[in-house]
Amino acid sequence: MELARILDLENDGVNMAVDEQCLYVRCKRAMYQYDLQDMRLTAQNVVFQKDGKARGFAIYGEVVFLTDFCDLYILRKEDLQVIKHVRIGENLSSDLGAVCFDSQKAYISIRNGKMAVMDMDTWQYQTHDVCDASFWDHCVAGNRIYAGTVRGELLEIAADSMSIRRKTALCKKNIYSVVWHDGLMYTVSQDMTIKAADVDTFETICTVTKAVKGMAKILGVFEQYLVVADSGKVTVWDRHTLQHCDTLDFPTGAYNKGVILSGDRLWGSDFHSLYSAVLG
Repeated sequence: MELARILDLENDGVNMAVDEQCLYVRCKRAMYQYDLQDMRLTAQNVVFQKDGKARGFAIYGEVVFLTDFCDLYILRKEDLQVIKHVRIGENLSSDLGAVCFDSQKAYISIRNGKMAVMDMDTWQYQTHDVCDASFWDHCVAGNRIYAGTVRGELLEIAADSMSIRRKTALCKKNIYSVVWHDGLMYTVSQDMTIKAADVDTFETICTVTKAVKGMAKILGVFEQYLVVADSGKVTVWDRHTLQHCDTLDFPTGAYNKGVILSGDRLWGSDFHSLYSAVLG
């Protein structure tokens, strides 16, 4: 794998996403958009007045959902201008976490087991008490939401009622990342394991121990491989058996928040630059 440095960008930890045409970067107080063909800066906007590290964003359709502590900013993807600002949380006990989407709604995790569900047409939202434990990560599969909690439980939540349908204890605490693919739910957790659970039975079918070290993040699935970011490295696993296939030195950003997988390409960051590499 050949690593290419694509941009010099002094930062305190970035977030990134890509679509078919552009790379999107949140760095310090601003959002940036770069053309994938020549890495030309095509849009930028200073969204925040102060620096902050509790930030992240997700793209859906023509908008960007950008979270900052208790606030949600909805940006127009074309020019990164803010079209909606909502304060959903109130304090340290209700700050915002991961955001995911289905075709009509956005699901925004809130500390202490709450989740805001926002209509993508009206931007109106309702807050639901799902459980009494915070979520590190969640994803949507059909009419279900799957969430990993700080107590080590994997939850299946009905999207229509926001009630828990099933749950299973995978570890003692902290499921950091959850990804659904082809009927399997993959997780990484503080017990240093990667697990695959069958969504139909909710039973764990594969476990690999001593697989990760820090607050690892599942980047996604590429061909027959599960790709995981972990403290300046990217590990590659057979998605059926979880057999280890490769370990790649690749910058993953602070707490593995500055790395993404898009198709066969990795995008990563350190505190000085952004990088890209093709898997294969």
